[in-house]
Amino acid sequence: MKIILKYFYVLLACTVIISCSSDDDSGTSNGETNELINETSIADAILTLVNQHRQNQGLSPLSKNTTAEQLAVDHTKYMISINEINHDDFNQRSSVLNDQENATASAENVARFYQDAQSVVDGWLSSIGHKENIEGNYMYTGISAIKDENGRYYYTQLFYR
Repeated sequence: MKIILKYFYVLLACTVIISCSSDDDSGTSNGETNELINETSIADAILTLVNQHRQNQGLSPLSKNTTAEQLAVDHTKYMISINEINHDDFNQRSSVLNDQENATASAENVARFYQDAQSVVDGWLSSIGHKENIEGNYMYTGISAIKDENGRYYYTQLFYR
């Protein structure tokens, strides 16, 4: 019995040492991790600013939705890949929201080159169409803020109810 316990403890010790190794490579560098944190922080800040504006207008806040967020991320990456902002395939994104989230209406704001959440929200609020989307009869949103290779942000915000 002592031999079995001895081997058990040796095996346990090896497992702990191996699992705690600092050589763990999850495939994400510290720079990539920091960028992801920054992009998530900016998207969250946009949501906070948009919801503050909506509250000031007597409107209910928007809730984050993972389907809308993934659609926003995909569209932002697409815009970066072609180096322009657009609403290409918006009907497809809207259809996904209809099919997967039972959306009855949807809208989209896009932008690029604003340096932070405040400036992009201010830009959208200065535009009649974008402001109408922010103040629209929507309940859910998905937001993406991603830097291009030159460090400039591209943004997509989807709205739906």
